[in-house]
Amino acid sequence: MEDLFTAGGDIELYRFPALFYPVAAVLALALQAYLPLLFHSAVYLDLPLLVVTYYALSSRQQAGAVLAGAALGILQDSVAHLALGLNGMAKSLAGFIAASLGNKLDAEHAGVRFLLIFALYEMNEAVVFVFERYLMAQPVLWWGSRLLVAGLLNGVAAVFVFRLFDRFRRMR
Repeated sequence: MEDLFTAGGDIELYRFPALFYPVAAVLALALQAYLPLLFHSAVYLDLPLLVVTYYALSSRQQAGAVLAGAALGILQDSVAHLALGLNGMAKSLAGFIAASLGNKLDAEHAGVRFLLIFALYEMNEAVVFVFERYLMAQPVLWWGSRLLVAGLLNGVAAVFVFRLFDRFRRMR
């Protein structure tokens, strides 16, 4: 269990090519919009959440992660035809939590990545549900067991997507 936690001085910082995050964000939004047309089960993936979380874990800057979450969430809302700001607020919270935990956990461990994305996905969906149901008075239903399966799917996807993203990083 002690492998999952980092000591204060053991955190490695990486840098990425200048266009890495903008390209990853645009690609995540495009795939989020078009993958469900090809594969129905892709409707359960939340690719912008993966990009926001990876950025938050890599940068460890809460303010930047909140802004990235807000921007990607609002863009996701515009693609998904949801009320603007629902995913923005949820992704901002997810970015803040991930950046805060990035300083305390070994974010390169596949198990940590899986569990973190699973928990952040569930939290993201709960925030969107509460806002839609109780603040906007929309008649939305809770997913129940499908939400757990979707969280597991996103956790598994994160392990592979984060490994792909790791190929682009360089030591500072």
